[in-house]
Amino acid sequence: MRKYILLLTIMTLAISGKAATTDDIKLWSDGPLTWSDFHMILPPTSAEPSKLEVELSATPQESGTTARLEARAIMHRNASATSSAQSTPERLRYHQLQFDLLELMRRHLQEEINSGISGSQVEKRLQYYQDLYRQRARQVAQETKNGTLMAAVSSWEDNIENQLNAMGTPRVPQLTSMLGCYGIYGGVGYESPLGKLHDNFAGSVTFHVGLTGGYRNLRLKADVAFGQPSYRNANIFNIPTDAENRPLQGNNSSNASHIMLSAQLGYTVLNHGRLSITPNVGVFYNRYKWSVDNYSWTKDEDGNDVCNITSVEDRKLHNTSVIASVDFDIRLGSRVTNTSITGVAHRERWTSSLRITPWVAHSKFNKCDPAVSGVHLGLNVSYLGLARLFRM
Repeated sequence: MRKYILLLTIMTLAISGKAATTDDIKLWSDGPLTWSDFHMILPPTSAEPSKLEVELSATPQESGTTARLEARAIMHRNASATSSAQSTPERLRYHQLQFDLLELMRRHLQEEINSGISGSQVEKRLQYYQDLYRQRARQVAQETKNGTLMAAVSSWEDNIENQLNAMGTPRVPQLTSMLGCYGIYGGVGYESPLGKLHDNFAGSVTFHVGLTGGYRNLRLKADVAFGQPSYRNANIFNIPTDAENRPLQGNNSSNASHIMLSAQLGYTVLNHGRLSITPNVGVFYNRYKWSVDNYSWTKDEDGNDVCNITSVEDRKLHNTSVIASVDFDIRLGSRVTNTSITGVAHRERWTSSLRITPWVAHSKFNKCDPAVSGVHLGLNVSYLGLARLFRM
């Protein structure tokens, strides 16, 4: 008797990243299979009369602030195929038997999920039931001769139906987002000094990274930023010249390093659709640091001035003051994870956002001669990843 090869591919959405439209997916709970569910048509030369593409999934399904922690037995219509000559009731019974077997695996997995196992354990048990399904599907194919021995098909149908009836349909637990959140952000920006600061330092591109957390509408964030502005004043400390008006000190390089630290408390005043707005105020520390050369002067044989570097010193200006900012967060998407970013096996909703933050801070450097003060204006563009733990 001619043997048919049945292709059964089982993949998880989390591993494969395979997207499926609503039209493509059919759940076991949607009702019995029909040949209209098989969207692909096999060529006449195909060695197999039909094929069923199925998937066992345990991806949480989001809905607002909740998620359904549901195992699903899925048929992929767009990848399942048949031919008009082989679309027989007997062949359809065989595919339904395979789908029923997958539903049995789903219910076992759902019961384990309902027992409260962690996200990482769900992944392991999902893999176990995937492997078990492949093993049982091969056994069904062998004992039924790929669905051609109807007596064997009937025996397997009764066996699986009895197990399904004995188990019943397990409940699907709801997960609710907790009120607290935490996350990370980082990106690039531009900082421009104004006032007397602008007379001494230019603006610069900055790179920043930070941590954030919150409860309800309150937000707390702390970050560090780094830039390399150029000088506008070669003698910011007003070092006197020598008797012949020659400088006794000069900058060692063309740029200073500028480090900015801030810790800010904010309150979200708008959270609608994909946009949230959070004004913040807090403490701002910034430090300019660079190296300077100390000079001594001599004359060469022709009487020209010759500059000699006698030593190199580190110089710095630092200040602690206040900062104000506004975070405009534009949500890009979210997903439910099986583990938290801390590595703990807790499920959480991970939300990705584009953060745009204008900010202003004050500085005054008394070490300068005369003292230098002004404000820093900045604009940061960041990726924000925000996590909220779920509770069952």
